Amino acid sequence: MWRATLQTRGKMMKFVLILLLMVLFWPKGGITEMPAPYQHVDQVLWVIDDLNNTVTHWQNLGFTQIIDLDTVSAELKKAGRTVKLKMAMANLGGAHITWIQPLDGKSVFQEFNAVYGNGAMGLVHRWENETALQNEIKRLADLRVDVKEEVNISTRKGNIRYIIMNTWREGKYYLGYTFGNDPAQLSLEGSRNLHDLQINQYAFAVRDEKPVSASWQRVGSPPFQINHPQLGRKHYYGQPVDHDLIQGWQRHGDIAYEWCIPVSTPIVYDDHIHKHGEGIHHLAFSVKDMDKVLADYRSKGYVNSMGGTWGEQGKPGSGRYEYIDLESAGGLTMELLWNFQE
Repeated sequence: MWRATLQTRGKMMKFVLILLLMVLFWPKGGITEMPAPYQHVDQVLWVIDDLNNTVTHWQNLGFTQIIDLDTVSAELKKAGRTVKLKMAMANLGGAHITWIQPLDGKSVFQEFNAVYGNGAMGLVHRWENETALQNEIKRLADLRVDVKEEVNISTRKGNIRYIIMNTWREGKYYLGYTFGNDPAQLSLEGSRNLHDLQINQYAFAVRDEKPVSASWQRVGSPPFQINHPQLGRKHYYGQPVDHDLIQGWQRHGDIAYEWCIPVSTPIVYDDHIHKHGEGIHHLAFSVKDMDKVLADYRSKGYVNSMGGTWGEQGKPGSGRYEYIDLESAGGLTMELLWNFQE
């Protein structure tokens, strides 16, 4: 009897230990792997007040895969009105962009532009069909994330539908959805451009990463992986500078998300937050010949706003980063990334 009691207690202790280990190491956030649509950004919704100016600048930077959709009608289901927009779609080194210029009437696009100014308002994910999309909307509704607006746009390339979720205030960008085929078919045209730049990151500027990370983790996104980078040869608008930042990484898709948290100034992330607020700050591109690209952009009047290096110069794992000030080109900055190759 005594021996049996010891055996029973031993089994119970083993069971309790297993439960404790499960609690400690079980993945947080509910979803252990993001659904397929979240693993790829279908397009960036980017709102500006002068479409022609923005298109001209990005063409000047070497990107020519741009489709002008001209003036379109957008039906806003929740607002109960139809507004006019100017639209264009572009392939910027593999990053698919939808530029939107509000023309008349109140809309989610006009509202964003009035508060934030020119800049990217959201990242859109494409679902296979409407049923799958509605299932995801219901899942988010159960988590108290509601629909901000449903937009139906008639264009010469076909009809485009967006579901825009109400995530901007807490998550610092609007989570957007669409479904079915891409009417513009930009994804079939490759990502060729003058300097063969390839999208490497979607990046954001925020003051405090903790509540932002928590807001995305609540709906199933991975928490930010925090890094304190050791950078060298730092410069800001042509002058040496000693600033610091914290990085928060999300790598749940084919392109990484980098959340940039300024620690000390002057630094371009702080500049962006002061001018626009927290949100999408830049597109980062891999570059093969950094000096060649910088020389071309400088010759065209663009300014190298910030840069530096990481790792031990000339060694594997080292590299260089440089930012181009494109505030006048639509409010979104460009980062160029070069990695040492043996």
